[in-house]
Amino acid sequence: MKVGSKGYYGLLAMADLVQNYKGHQPIQVKEIARRQKIPEEYLGQIMVLLKRANLVHGTRGPGGGYYLARPADNINVNEVLKILEGPLIAADLKSQRNRLLGSTVPRRLIENWIKAMEASEKILEEVTLADLCRPEDRAQMYYI
Repeated sequence: MKVGSKGYYGLLAMADLVQNYKGHQPIQVKEIARRQKIPEEYLGQIMVLLKRANLVHGTRGPGGGYYLARPADNINVNEVLKILEGPLIAADLKSQRNRLLGSTVPRRLIENWIKAMEASEKILEEVTLADLCRPEDRAQMYYI
């Protein structure tokens, strides 16, 4: 699985909204871009996609910006990646599986790739924005 810059930056921006949303004040793209070191214009395009998908709400004007449309524990990583990167399992991979009915090795290889991608999607569905932003548990850290 390969995640492009759009998915990576989008997840960083969503996490920034979780970590910096205080007092119901929307957060401006330029603030997120500065903190996360993301090109501002590119982040603006990403935020528009997230807004169209109803993951964030935006307000215009001097006090405008973005905020999450749902609580962070109701938005999973897979959902964000699908919106920004498209489906993780390529349609051509599924169609190849159907074409290779008589060819055992290639069919099994493709079937296993699909299983691996489905397993990845399942894991990413279980990880929420809240999970990404949760402080590390110091009690589980061991120092030598």
